[in-house]
Amino acid sequence: MKSTTSIGRLIIVLVAMVFVAGMLQTAFGQGRQGPRMTPQQQADTLGKKLGLDSTTVAKVAAIYDKSQKDVAAKRTELQGGDMDAMRTAMTEIRTKANEDIKALLTKEQVVKFEEVLKEQQQRMMNRPPRNN
Repeated sequence: MKSTTSIGRLIIVLVAMVFVAGMLQTAFGQGRQGPRMTPQQQADTLGKKLGLDSTTVAKVAAIYDKSQKDVAAKRTELQGGDMDAMRTAMTEIRTKANEDIKALLTKEQVVKFEEVLKEQQQRMMNRPPRNN
């Protein structure tokens, strides 16, 4: 009888460990990417990094908002389609938004902005692959 009880407890402990491991994986998997920032949050963050005035921050927020809407529309349009076309479209939208933002900036701010873009690109290259 004693061995049956020990085996039962062992099974319960193992099942609990698997459950906890699954919960941790889910929690850390979602936390890795984190929530997306709103266009206003993106503009505020950029404004702090570049020392932008409130008027320019508002214009940058509008650019990010339009860009986000363009991305959503393109995703819907190309959903389930050619990934190369999707990648190209997203790159074009991002490039256009960046050029529009640069047009608002001083020469010094453009240099800082390009540094910010390089940092973002570095983070993207160093992040772990998605498990889609």
